[in-house]
Amino acid sequence: MSEEVKDTIKQLIMSESVYHPLTDEEIARTVAVLRETVTGIRKELQIPSSRERRKRNIKEAIQAVRTKRTAVSISQLVHLLNDQGFEVTRNYVADVINEKMPSVSDPGSEEPAAPAPRPEDFSTLVGHNGSLVKNIQQAKAAILYPPYGLPTLIVGDSGTGKSKFAECMYQHAKNNHILADTSPFVALNCADYGDNPQLLLSILYGHKKGAFTGADQDTAGLVERADGGILFLDEIHRLPPKGQEMLFSLLDKGRFRRLGEVDTERESRVYFIGATTESIESSLLLTFRRRIPMIIELPKLEDRTLQEKAQLIYDFFQNEANRTKCKIMVKSKILSAFALKKYDGNIGQLKSEIQVTCANAYVEKMNSGKNEINIGFNELLYNTLFHDKQPAGQPRKSAIIFQDTLFVPHITATKVQHEYPVFEDIYQKIEEKYYELKEMDISAPEIEKIIWTFVVNKFKLIGTERSEGKQLVIDEFKYLVGETISTIIKDFYLRIGSLYPALKLNTKVLIYLAIHLGEAIKRIKYNQDIINPNLSYIRQNFANEYNLALQLAKDVEKAENMELPEGEIGFIAMYIKELLQVTNKKNKVAIITVCHGKIASEMIAIVRQLMGVDFPIAIDMPFNTNPTKVFEQVVEIAQTFEPDMGILFFVDMGSLVNIGEVVQKRTGIKTRTIDRVDLVSVMEAVRKAYISDQDSQETLDDIYYEIIHSRHSYPVLPIENSGKPPVIVCMCLTGRGVATTIRDVLTEYYPQVKTETLSVVDEELKQKMTALRSQYSLIAVVGTMNPKLQGVNFIPFDFEFHKNQKMLLDYLIRQHQGNTLQSILREDLILLNGNYRTKLEVLEALGSILFNNGYVKKQFLQSMTAREEMSSTCFKNGIAIPHGLPSLVNESAVVFIKLQQALEWDQNKNKVKLICLPAVKNDDVGIITDLFYTLKNKERVQSLLAAAGPQEFINTLCSLAASKHS
Repeated sequence: MSEEVKDTIKQLIMSESVYHPLTDEEIARTVAVLRETVTGIRKELQIPSSRERRKRNIKEAIQAVRTKRTAVSISQLVHLLNDQGFEVTRNYVADVINEKMPSVSDPGSEEPAAPAPRPEDFSTLVGHNGSLVKNIQQAKAAILYPPYGLPTLIVGDSGTGKSKFAECMYQHAKNNHILADTSPFVALNCADYGDNPQLLLSILYGHKKGAFTGADQDTAGLVERADGGILFLDEIHRLPPKGQEMLFSLLDKGRFRRLGEVDTERESRVYFIGATTESIESSLLLTFRRRIPMIIELPKLEDRTLQEKAQLIYDFFQNEANRTKCKIMVKSKILSAFALKKYDGNIGQLKSEIQVTCANAYVEKMNSGKNEINIGFNELLYNTLFHDKQPAGQPRKSAIIFQDTLFVPHITATKVQHEYPVFEDIYQKIEEKYYELKEMDISAPEIEKIIWTFVVNKFKLIGTERSEGKQLVIDEFKYLVGETISTIIKDFYLRIGSLYPALKLNTKVLIYLAIHLGEAIKRIKYNQDIINPNLSYIRQNFANEYNLALQLAKDVEKAENMELPEGEIGFIAMYIKELLQVTNKKNKVAIITVCHGKIASEMIAIVRQLMGVDFPIAIDMPFNTNPTKVFEQVVEIAQTFEPDMGILFFVDMGSLVNIGEVVQKRTGIKTRTIDRVDLVSVMEAVRKAYISDQDSQETLDDIYYEIIHSRHSYPVLPIENSGKPPVIVCMCLTGRGVATTIRDVLTEYYPQVKTETLSVVDEELKQKMTALRSQYSLIAVVGTMNPKLQGVNFIPFDFEFHKNQKMLLDYLIRQHQGNTLQSILREDLILLNGNYRTKLEVLEALGSILFNNGYVKKQFLQSMTAREEMSSTCFKNGIAIPHGLPSLVNESAVVFIKLQQALEWDQNKNKVKLICLPAVKNDDVGIITDLFYTLKNKERVQSLLAAAGPQEFINTLCSLAASKHS
């Protein structure tokens, strides 16, 4: 085997994901060699198997958690590890904790590698912790059953992954030492020889010389080659009855005869697995079926979750990037189209069509000369793969938001986002909490009380959590949970509406109820337990909801031909309880424009058309109309709003400037009024009140100030991002009288902010201000006279300070608090176990992580590599700080990669151990000064390199940055 192949395999393993190490099979497919070749090279290099590497990574992650939290339960560990991306179960974590860490020999050492520990199995299958849970449980039971396992038949439509599943069973047997590492996996697709039964039997069982024409010597068959391993017969329904009968003796006694043999009986002990796409009742002999006790039925692709389907799509595109060794850029519409299409050929068809798509785009790539495959929604692709493939009626809507994604070879940095609320499996959460409490030896009654509080809080969250994107309508449920559940929920909603015609139902809960029912049906089909320790309490205290739940349960049972357990009916009752609660929407600021003539109507018409909203209210006031009449009309409208909603009035002139005060006195609703209305101001207010993200939605005062502050006689300057504590300077002529009063007022408003009093006429004013700014971040000068200091915000103080000026100060203080390094650091962007061969690989990894998570535009990657070509970005202390253009940044973020081994970065052969990629918007460029300060100090860098985990890295970095001026 060439050194190039050996080096490629080594580099693949070195750059693999910490969470999903590459299996020998995956490496073999990527490099285009035999799996046995990969295994041999890996052993030669003394590199542990993927399962050993994964367990080692998990062990290190557990040790890192326990370093910070000594008293952490297994349930908590499982939760933390899954959040990191390891995908583990309680049993697996318990096994890891109870085992010693496997030692890994140095490449040049003669010390043998530690024996393989018991690893997590089937983790490479998408759906291993979802739709395939029951199938995997069956497979493990079949393999582990002594002495030679249970003969197994895998049933499923074409393309559902039966062959892959059989290979996972083989890996499971080897991982658990049921089979030796050298045990064979012998596979035969019976359909290949279905038209020649005699040849099929000869290949399977072997033949004796002279058994038939052409049999000129004794020949062993696959049954003998499979001795001590697994015999896998795909499309077994094509095996003729005689062949099935010949298997009887093999399955019953481990004995068989070659074709033509009469007296000689041979022995072969095999673990038998068959697979078929046909009905076993009609295609297999009854006597044969009786000898197959384990039947595993794999689900169709359409019966699996959309999240699993999306992950398959990402995985297949990633595989093609690895295969072609090219970056692949896939447009969001393509990903969405693949997710929504129905595949009669299941996973196999999905994989094939993605390969065809990449192959066609590869031709275009060859013609363009670029090293990137771009897949957009062109007409040829649409007509080939997606035309007329969607059901009639409304276009299907995905419950997952796809974004343009860049797949980089051997780097997995994709993220699936949900458009509708991410559903938390209430069963899983309760199970985790239940077993966690049991481990703490808490009594059963106390567990019930604690879990009741836990459940109530969870359902409150379901009722109030916002839904991203537009509100889901019931007719769209079928694209989220399927036609059956959609119909049931729609009928139930209409029934509830007729029972409670005066009640405004919290329809958002219907989304969760629909998804929950879908998960419940799967759970029952997979024979998974449903724990509801609060069932008695629910029946007793929510009798009405429980009775409604019984009615809904009957509909589900009839449609799905199954029986729902009482515990599940209790959960449904909780959803119904929340459904009947009054919708608790986050109140928005109301906007009302009142003007003379028809200005208000014309202006709001433009706003509605341009911004796609329908709520801003316009009220026209004819010139000959008594203002009192208009005021009464506005009061009546305002009384229909919630008391804490807040109203922002835009008016033009005259008596209308008092309209806010009148409405506030009459209704008790807080108001603000802006006169001299203009179209731009109204549009900005609408954007802040209705269109901006609800989590960052601004208050009435926030919007009011930000609209009027440009009309003040003083400018608003950005706050210096220094990491220093804030200070406000209180100033008057002498620095004593009014300045002291200002200090007392500000101390009451902002007890956490330091205040200093100074005199405007102090001869040393500039020196004192310089000294203050060296120690503090100067928010503003508040006073009676403007000292006109360059680069300093001045806010005039008067006895109505609490109205307009305080809002400006609030704004500046919030700016100081939000514009910090810590605000843009994220754990998922701190990679502490990177292993890359070249600088280009590192840059592609950094860029794809930022792009695939939506932080930067695609052009940012080109600007970053172009910057590298201009000059080296290698910093001292073994650090590289590549960067791109701020104008191409959507949201500020910083990615760190700590390398396992130092990497040569530039022509001067400078080596780096830590790479920092700051992607910051123009407004946040000042944040980089904190980074430079920390990274230019060798001792500080060593502290960062010693961090055991992402959170410790962030804490260390922020602590070092905060000490900048200490």
